This record gives sequence, structure tokens and C-alpha cells, in this order.
Amino acid sequence: MKPLQVTAHLAGPVALPNGPIALDSLLAAAVAMRDGIEPPASPAEVVPIEIPVARSPCGRIHLASWSIGEFEARERRYINQRFPIAEAQEFGNAKLRRVRLSEGRTKSYRIPMESGHLVDDQLRWWCIGDQREVEELLSLIGYVGRKRSVGLGRVSRWSVEPIAPWDGFPVALSDGAPLRSLPLDWPGLRADAPTGYRCLTFPYWQRHREELVAVPEWA
Repeated sequence: MKPLQVTAHLAGPVALPNGPIALDSLLAAAVAMRDGIEPPASPAEVVPIEIPVARSPCGRIHLASWSIGEFEARERRYINQRFPIAEAQEFGNAKLRRVRLSEGRTKSYRIPMESGHLVDDQLRWWCIGDQREVEELLSLIGYVGRKRSVGLGRVSRWSVEPIAPWDGFPVALSDGAPLRSLPLDWPGLRADAPTGYRCLTFPYWQRHREELVAVPEWA
């Protein structure tokens, strides 16, 4: 395994309402796609997944950063849901006198969401991993971010290239600023690094595993 720089070249705008994307999680998702691993119905059903990225000596994290990318233009979009009244009337009966659109399961909504264009249309990560295997897994990922169903976050191509590492690579900058969630006792971590409650490794949606950790400034 060697130091790598991973770049997603995007074909247009992307939505990142939940903050940066963890490379280890992205690779784990690709493994699940390749091996036909279904999403677990509960935390107890989570299947352990191995990715071609080195682990830290302590074993708590994979040596992979979260995404880096600067927005140069932003736009507001809306997530809309309109209750299908006409269809409901077809399946209704004489007792169906009204449909409440302001509450419950029949409520229509219009939620604002921000998307935008990144500088050079690129998201970047760093890791210590197997270049060929990382490339093969990322070739399975055609979109990143949220609202992929409407074309946001489409990846035109991936590039995975060797890079000269720096002190702290790939999980922190040379000044100790974290590039992903890191334990508070991480060697060389800046004393004034931002903190928050996050998971140290995937699956990041398991909120019960969150703990106080150091996080990037943009997280």
C-alpha cells in the first residue's frame, strides 16, 4: 500500500448537505455493491466490510481522509412531494370525504436544499491504500452526495495517483488540523482542533456509536 490522492471529476453540481464524504465509507459502499451485500435492517445485521486501505496502528480508523472541495457557486433547489389526490380518489370509497394535505402521511412538502459547483468540479481525498483495488472499486461509483436520483453529483471520471506524503498524511495536515474524524488522543493533533460527536469509522449512520472526536473545520 502507498500514499494516494483520489479525485472525483464531476460533471455538474453536487449536494453535500451532510458535509464532507468519507472515502472509507465510499469504498465500503462500493464493496457492498460489488459483493451484493444488502443494506442492513438493523445495526445487529451490519456485515463487516474490508476495504483496500490501511488501518491506523491503533486499529480505530482507516488511513483515509474526508473529501476536500471548495464551492465557487451555489444554488437553491427544492425537494417537493405532492400527495397524489387523483389517485387517492380512485382507491377511496364513500367514507373518504377529505384528504388533509397539511399533516400526516398525506402532507405535501417543499424543502429547500443547497447544491453548487465546486472549483474545477473536483472533490479530493487522500489515503494509504492499494492503487489498483481502489481504482476498481471507485469505478462502480457513478454519483456522490445527495439527490443523485435527479442527476446531482455525477462523476465523469475518477483519478487515483501516487503522491508524496506529508507529516500527518493522510488524516491530518502538517500543522495537526484533522482531515477526518480523529480520536482526541491522536498523535500530533492540534490542541484547538474543532470537535464534535461523530463515528470514527463506517458505517457512519450508526448514531449510537458516536463519540467526541476531532473533526475538520468544514465538517
